[in-house]
Amino acid sequence: MPTPRLETPNAPVRAVLSPHLDDAVLGAWSALRGPGEVRVVNICTAVPAAGVLSAWDERTGATDSAARMRERLLEDSAALARAGRRSVGLGFLEVQYRSGPPSAGELRDAIGAATQDAGEVWAPAGIGEHPDHVLVRDAALALARASGPPLRLYAELPYSAGPGGWPQRFASQLVELGDEEAERKLAALREYSTQFAALDRDGCLTDPRVNRREASWPQA
Repeated sequence: MPTPRLETPNAPVRAVLSPHLDDAVLGAWSALRGPGEVRVVNICTAVPAAGVLSAWDERTGATDSAARMRERLLEDSAALARAGRRSVGLGFLEVQYRSGPPSAGELRDAIGAATQDAGEVWAPAGIGEHPDHVLVRDAALALARASGPPLRLYAELPYSAGPGGWPQRFASQLVELGDEEAERKLAALREYSTQFAALDRDGCLTDPRVNRREASWPQA
């Protein structure tokens, strides 16, 4: 049965920035399943050149990164369908496929164009200092400072939590998913079948103390 979309007539668009094809589902499921229109903006969606094989892709069992990226794009569509959402892709290469970062201005402009009608933007907090997450966070902060839409940062799994649950510093920012939504989120995460086992370090994606909790906070 298709997952129903949670729509509210005339509600402003919520845009969720996802550096990689799984980050919105990992860290911002509650935003994806919230009321109104939600637009997932996937930043790194470009397919690398033929013949490339990154260390991460090799670790997850791939033999060609271009083929693996195409698999991941299909996985993401299936995962987001479980939230009743679709995505737009901005066509940047992941750090594992590029020789240097994209232009900060180019990234900021692309995100700005994709979120210009948004009433609220969710962006990764950059916990764990992954280069792609930091680039997206900084671009979102720059747009917010330039009178862009209100910005909310979300904590990214698996960087933000360990086997014992969420650190105490997130206690006041946590939202806990109900049983049904937690099960739906886990089913969506399992759609990322090429990535799930490698991401589920210490069982954090299947630990209910972790996967049913999400942290986010507004930026002034």
